[in-house]
Amino acid sequence: MDLSKSGELRQKVNNYGAKQLEDAELLYLILAGIGTRSAEIFVKKYFEQHKFLGELCYYYKQDLVKSTLNETKQAQLLALAEFTRRYQSYARLTFGQFCSSKILGDYLVKRFGLQKQEKLWGIYLDTKNQLIAVEELFVGTLNAATVHPREVLGTALKYAAARFIVAHNHPSGQLEPSPNDIALTKRLKVCGEILGIPLLDHIIIGKDAYLSFSEAKILIN
Repeated sequence: MDLSKSGELRQKVNNYGAKQLEDAELLYLILAGIGTRSAEIFVKKYFEQHKFLGELCYYYKQDLVKSTLNETKQAQLLALAEFTRRYQSYARLTFGQFCSSKILGDYLVKRFGLQKQEKLWGIYLDTKNQLIAVEELFVGTLNAATVHPREVLGTALKYAAARFIVAHNHPSGQLEPSPNDIALTKRLKVCGEILGIPLLDHIIIGKDAYLSFSEAKILIN
């Protein structure tokens, strides 16, 4: 593999996207911005010792002591390694994935638990409880007056969802449902039953935990 042609690799990315690059080409292009020779030596040495680019997440400062990279490039590589570690630990929810209150609760806490403003999301599922869509529907103080069922259920109709879940965050971190939370849940539950699109759960998201109305047997069951 000829790693010396960084211009050709950049053109390849521009024309076809970075997904078309092999692992060694990807790492080289990331490092080649400053000093192509040192980048080439590092990449060749890396792939002599490692099979996969993902193993970069195990790199720390001490692993670069004997490398040919200068301090600027070492810092860049260490930042990339940290990005890789964070990305691997980042919560993901994929379309078509089976969803339960536990799966959704854990995902929502990691994804939205530190939001500073109160928001409400609609999670829309098919007949097998597989994910169709997640949409942010409202921002601001939520209650039965400001959150109208037509928006929540209108989105369900748009996606031809068989059932739905709503979730909202409490920036305070407190998980106890407020009277507004309970009133909103009652209203959405009744309207969903009328349309034949049942509300499966209402999840309150805290900073590091969640409360599921369904798991707590509040209104839903």
